[in-house]
Amino acid sequence: MLADFDSRRHLGFLFDCTARDIKKAVGRGVTEVSADNCNVKNGWVLGFLERQTEPVFQKDLEKIFHFPKSTLADMIQTLEKSGYIAKVPVDGDGRKKQIIVTEEGKKFNSIAETQILAVDDYITQGIPEEQIELVVEVLEKMRKNAQDYKSYVEVKKED
Repeated sequence: MLADFDSRRHLGFLFDCTARDIKKAVGRGVTEVSADNCNVKNGWVLGFLERQTEPVFQKDLEKIFHFPKSTLADMIQTLEKSGYIAKVPVDGDGRKKQIIVTEEGKKFNSIAETQILAVDDYITQGIPEEQIELVVEVLEKMRKNAQDYKSYVEVKKED
């Protein structure tokens, strides 16, 4: 059994390593351009928020990003302390607060998106567009298969 394991390619490990390397590359680019250090996950949340036309609340982000409540609360707090987002009361209800992106957050998001595009361009250089499209197609199918794999099993999430 161990020989079978050792003789196979482990795509999950390769994807995880590749994803971490890409995140680090984007992070280096953002750090070089901006003195403020906002990690990539926070950047994705900020980018998502900036594109929304309807009000967004913390509960919405929990559902969309599948982060544990505590992780998301920390992210929101970090983004708020950085001045990138603000929580504003909705309909006079002080308990219900919409998350909005501030002007400072929009500036940072622009820097982050520029770096993401630069990294995308750099890591795909020399690779024909047809191969990129095939990789995307295969990864989307693998992602769907992974989501479906034993989807009937309820996994306990840590908060």
